[in-house]
Order: sequence, then C-alpha cells, then structure tokens
Amino acid sequence: MLKSIGALIIFFCLIYFSFDSFAESKMGKARLFLGSTQTKPEELNTDLTAQSLKEATLNNSFGVEITFPFSDRFNAGLRYAKRVISQDEVNGSSVTDYRVAIDQDIMAAIGRYLFYKGDIFNVDAVLGVGIGNSKYEIKSATQDGSMTKQGSSYSMGGIGVSIGSGKYHFLMEAGYDSQKLSDFKETGTLNGNISSIDLSGPYFTIGFLFDGIPISM
Repeated sequence: MLKSIGALIIFFCLIYFSFDSFAESKMGKARLFLGSTQTKPEELNTDLTAQSLKEATLNNSFGVEITFPFSDRFNAGLRYAKRVISQDEVNGSSVTDYRVAIDQDIMAAIGRYLFYKGDIFNVDAVLGVGIGNSKYEIKSATQDGSMTKQGSSYSMGGIGVSIGSGKYHFLMEAGYDSQKLSDFKETGTLNGNISSIDLSGPYFTIGFLFDGIPISM
C-alpha cells in the first residue's frame, strides 16, 4: 500500500515541478464530489444470494480531486475516492446481524480537457488511471472472514459539466469505471466461492468545483 501511494506522490511532484514549462498561472482547481457506480459483480452476487444477503448493485463514493493547468484547456492532477458497498440480509434480523461490506481507497492520476467554456457553463472530458486498496468482509451463517487486495488497477473516463461563475461551480459528471479485483489475501472462515469481484460499471457524481486555487506564492 505504501509503495503504491508513494508512486502516486512522485507522479504528483513531477506534475507540480513541471508547471514553469507549461503554465503561466499556477492556479489549480479543486473538486469535492459524491456519487455511485452501478455494478453487477455476478460471481459475488451469486454467492450473496445463496446466503440470503442482498446483492451488491451500487458502489457509493465520495472524494476530492486537485488538478493544475498545463495549458488553457488541459489540466492534470490527482483524485482520491473512498468507495463503499454495504449490504445486509434480505430479511433483516437483529439476532443474526449477517452482512457484507467492501471498503476501497482509490488514487488516480487525472487528465482533463476543457472542450467548451462559456460564461457560466463548461464541459470537459476526463480520463484517469490509478490503483486501489480494497477489503471485503462477510458475516453469514457459514462465513465470517475477510479478503484484501492491495494495488489493484483502476481506470475511468467520463464527461463533466460545471455550472457557476467566478471561483464557485456546481458540477455533474458521468462516465465509466473499470476495476476488477482478484488474487485476494484471505483471513477467517470463507467458502472459497469468490475468485474475482468485477466492480466495473457506469458512474454518476455531483459536487462542487473551486476554480482558481493558488498552489504557490
């Protein structure tokens, strides 16, 4: 985990120290967002259904993104997202308290190209690649354990729309996440029915954009 995060920090530093060559103004953009990815991990859901647990259908997320200008239309930077799936029993019971959860930390290098800029309405395209650290936990009648995956690959692409003026904008973004987990490290009592979890799917986020964040004195 530390090695993966360290690699992204190095990437971030390289971007930062390259600004003198690419941008006259060292003003960045910050995005705060929340949203969901519609996911259908068939192997996982088959196992959950057999144990009277609800299927995993939404990977909810919130996070922050910081990008800096390379030109008037192209920005690049880093994006962090906390992603969570949490489901309980189909017929809930306080006695059994069976549940399943997936907790993820995603870091990605992001590139954005602004292809329409208006007075209050802007549209850009975004691409990102990165890594994720994930933990899967389950408690059911036959299982009580966890699986972890460090440094899984992650990619995404989408279209973002921002509405506002000056430094403050409301934003919406839609696109596609690509992420598949495998080669888990297992602990506890598990049935071994899950070899991979595909969390890919279309996503939608909303949030706020702060334009013109100073990154140097």
